Amino acid sequence: MPPKKKNFETARTRKFRESQLGPEDEGTISHIEEYGCSVVNVARSGHGLGWSYTIGVFDTSGKPEIITVGLPPQTAHSALNEAAKLLRSGVDLAQGRHHDLVGEVDCEFRPVDPKWVRHLMDWAVWYYGGNDFPVLQAVYPDLENRFPAEEGFDKAFEQPLMQPDVPMTTVGSDFWASADPTSSLFNWKFPDPPHTGVYLSKTVNNGTEPVTFVSHDAEDGAWQLLSLIHICGQFSNARVAVDGVVKARDHTAGVGHAVT
Repeated sequence: MPPKKKNFETARTRKFRESQLGPEDEGTISHIEEYGCSVVNVARSGHGLGWSYTIGVFDTSGKPEIITVGLPPQTAHSALNEAAKLLRSGVDLAQGRHHDLVGEVDCEFRPVDPKWVRHLMDWAVWYYGGNDFPVLQAVYPDLENRFPAEEGFDKAFEQPLMQPDVPMTTVGSDFWASADPTSSLFNWKFPDPPHTGVYLSKTVNNGTEPVTFVSHDAEDGAWQLLSLIHICGQFSNARVAVDGVVKARDHTAGVGHAVT
């Protein structure tokens, strides 16, 4: 087999070549040397989106790396490779919208907060020896070309927005947790999805009594998390209040309704 071309060999790839590389690392360095970047696809978890990102674009061209969240791996792989080619050709992806990258819709490229780089781009952090490199997020619209925050945007295409000035939303918080091995969402163990509604006794809701009884209704699937004082019948007039919060370890599991 003829040796692979090294069209994009850099001081960094030469340094890696001087060390002992495992098969996966060898593949990454070879892709960067031949194509100018390698694309990493991280599979989605049971309750989390998958994501994809480049390694080597900044090293071989001085342009930002690119990450996208929630696209099918094959779609993401193609889009990121084409975006990297545009960057190398001198196109400023951070300006305006760009077509022919994700299906028949446009795509925007927005700067990524370093905290997300550290959280999601482990392999790139390994390659650069830290997270001191720029990254753009490829943000995609719905099928009608409506972007997040635009009127009528289809929430089925909702994705975490990872810009420094964007507040953390439920989607962003859930995605962060699903990629955090210390979070309950990283390996969700329950048949019900996160944020399932539950009923709480008033004393559980206000924190004056611990949960001592848990009920899961076989007919409608409703959960009840009750305190001892409730199940002993000391409060018999049932009513529904709203908007308590139940937590499963470190992550919100459901919006609760207090019953007394």
